[in-house]
Amino acid sequence: MERRVILAASLAHGMTHALELAFAALLIRIGAEFGVGLSLLGVIANVGTLTFGATALPAGWLTDRFGPRAVITGALGTAAAFAVAVAFAPNLAVLGTALALLGAAIGVYHPPGTAMVSAVIQQRGRAFALHGIAGNLGISAAPAIATTVALVLDWRAAYLVLAAMASLIAVVVYRLAPDREEARERIRLAAEALVTQGRAAGATRRHRRSAPPAQRSWLARPLLLVYAGTIGTGFIYRGALTFLPAHLQANLGLSILGWTPEAVAGAMSSLVLLAAVFGQIAGGMASDRHPLERVALPIVLLLVPVLALIGASSGIVLLLAAAGFALVNFATQPVFNGLVADYAPQGAAGRAFGISFFLSFGLGSFAATFAGLVATRWGTGAAFTVLALVAALLSTLVLLVLRGAEQRRAVEAAALAPNPA
Repeated sequence: MERRVILAASLAHGMTHALELAFAALLIRIGAEFGVGLSLLGVIANVGTLTFGATALPAGWLTDRFGPRAVITGALGTAAAFAVAVAFAPNLAVLGTALALLGAAIGVYHPPGTAMVSAVIQQRGRAFALHGIAGNLGISAAPAIATTVALVLDWRAAYLVLAAMASLIAVVVYRLAPDREEARERIRLAAEALVTQGRAAGATRRHRRSAPPAQRSWLARPLLLVYAGTIGTGFIYRGALTFLPAHLQANLGLSILGWTPEAVAGAMSSLVLLAAVFGQIAGGMASDRHPLERVALPIVLLLVPVLALIGASSGIVLLLAAAGFALVNFATQPVFNGLVADYAPQGAAGRAFGISFFLSFGLGSFAATFAGLVATRWGTGAAFTVLALVAALLSTLVLLVLRGAEQRRAVEAAALAPNPA
């Protein structure tokens, strides 16, 4: 059953992000056809990404109510239909509306998918990493698939190809994913295992994966800090991935084996984003071996220099910096997913991840508009410099999370220490 869960969630996750990143990969071609610049394209991208985050909230409730299989299958089928609508959009108004509806459909995926994976208690960090890797493969494949189809046919055909893929995966997920009752039973057993593991960790003070507050409520300060951190990670994610293909096209300056700079940039976008796979593995392994709060801080701190380097470099250095960003940025995902699962109230996995992904993808989506305005005035490099400053602020939030966790560990250690008397 665990293999079924990981396989079903991974296929859906990869397809979700392929549909999400297709617009960024086709940004320049779409702008050329409709005669618009980066600032308006950023707003249009923001429309789709805002709905992508907004539907995470109802998706969390739907997951707890109907189970992950029904929610994920419905999301993929609906997404396929709206991808077709994007392909046939005759003007910007229809395109923006279709992208908003497509974003709403694929935005439903993350709460049920992540909640389903979080039920795999044994080596949960590795399970999150495998799930995340599938999403990275979708992200990295999107520029290559979309650009290749656009070069051979046009950008509209690229969306039709993605729609066909989404329809096929919806059928596969329906066959593999557990039904509502099976999922509920697994989540119940997972929650019991978490309590047992926490008691064992408290007795031995070893292999403790996190230090949540004793009273895990929606308004607990540690959980609110984690949720604030997810806004920062979502802002960086959206701003960087929306304009990375365009930034590579403008600054890479490479022509290989007769390929045009556009084709090279599309291929290189996919190549550097594959580094995210190694980031997911590193983040997942570290999550299983070390406390999550201690893992989060160094990862987030590394985002600052790699984002700054992307903004200031070109050529091969730019490629290396972009790959470094993909590696570091996606290493945060298993860590933050683990923190949300551990800090949120027990028995509310769907709603907990619904809030998390709404904050990350919904509020974080405004990075597309913000970065688009910055890029229009000062160039795409300046957008990445601003994102480096956001990463510095995010590091401060994560430091507060770590400080609170260490204080709780110190109190627990003092309570367990033998009495000298």
